[in-house]
Amino acid sequence: MSASLFSPGALHRVARRHVRNRLSFARSGACLALAFLAAALGTASTASRAANANFEVAVVPVGAGASSPASVSVSRNGLTTYAAYKVSITNSSGNTNNAIRFDASSVVTGDLTALNEDAGATASYVEAIGTQACSGSGSSVTCSFPQMKAGANNSFVLIFSAPPLAAANHWAANAAIALGWSFDYASGNSSSTPSSILCNGVQIPSPPCTGSEAIALVTTATDSILAGFTTYIPSFGGTFFTGSGSVLPPSGTNLRPTAAVKLAVPPGQSLTTAQVDVTVTLGGATGDTTTTNTAIVQVPNNEQLFRTFATIELRRDASTIANGAKISNAVVSYSHYDDGRDLGPLSACPANGVPTAASPVCVFSRTEFTKKNAPTPDDVGDWQFILHALENGVSRW
Repeated sequence: MSASLFSPGALHRVARRHVRNRLSFARSGACLALAFLAAALGTASTASRAANANFEVAVVPVGAGASSPASVSVSRNGLTTYAAYKVSITNSSGNTNNAIRFDASSVVTGDLTALNEDAGATASYVEAIGTQACSGSGSSVTCSFPQMKAGANNSFVLIFSAPPLAAANHWAANAAIALGWSFDYASGNSSSTPSSILCNGVQIPSPPCTGSEAIALVTTATDSILAGFTTYIPSFGGTFFTGSGSVLPPSGTNLRPTAAVKLAVPPGQSLTTAQVDVTVTLGGATGDTTTTNTAIVQVPNNEQLFRTFATIELRRDASTIANGAKISNAVVSYSHYDDGRDLGPLSACPANGVPTAASPVCVFSRTEFTKKNAPTPDDVGDWQFILHALENGVSRW
């Protein structure tokens, strides 16, 4: 082997080439490390975007119209009415999200004592229609869904009972049932990491997403509540009526009705709202009466007949009946349309009491109350007509 290979100059040149090679490898390793780091950051960024869920959450009071807010009649003696809110939750994230949670709680506003303090009225949770995911007690409810895939929707109706009215003069003009709600989900990170939500197009920096909706509460201190009612129909049906549910004070009021309507809806009908409005005008259809009573009954069912007939009770006060008039001669008319365009007299129900598709509304019974059969002394002399109905419409008697 040549000795010149080990000369000082040769050794120096070899050392310099070795250093350059190490630097070249180092630079290559650094670039590779940066590439891996960039890929990792990109993956983390993608995961972060996936965790930023995008949800559409809509809470709408049932019964609200284009130009009028939703309202519910206050509950009275023997009558419970119901407020309802339709909830719709849609996952617009483009990915699956877990542990979906919707919480809601009702608060009664305008419930004031003579000292303008909260009188403590509550609107209690009753049930959720359209889902088994909700449970609640008192005025609160929680609805939990384990998972929602991209594009999935959960829609349901939450029902609360309207508070009873103990004394009409402690209700303010702005009485309402306000539903405060919140929505959140699990981001998939550790429990200490807050989730991030795009809720109804708005980024929520500190979840949950929240909101509030109110349903006006109409009290018995007004003519409108005694002349009608508005309620949601729970799955178990219900019986609803106009009037106060008890005899009103005879002095100092013009709210004492001379006509009343009771509507009984059987369970399991999958119906939504029920509304009845009664008007009384002077002048009878015949000489037997001094007034004409009209009741508009609205129980929307997409123009389809009810699966089971509803019972409608029509009452006429004795003060509007002429001496010697006979209930057997009284005419009860009906129209399918609110404007009464096809108004005509009703026939008696078949022997089994069940109306038919050809005659969806019929008169089941007529009763003139006497001292022997009147529910209360105040009912003596009143007329009562019981209708069985498979559809909405206008009744006149």
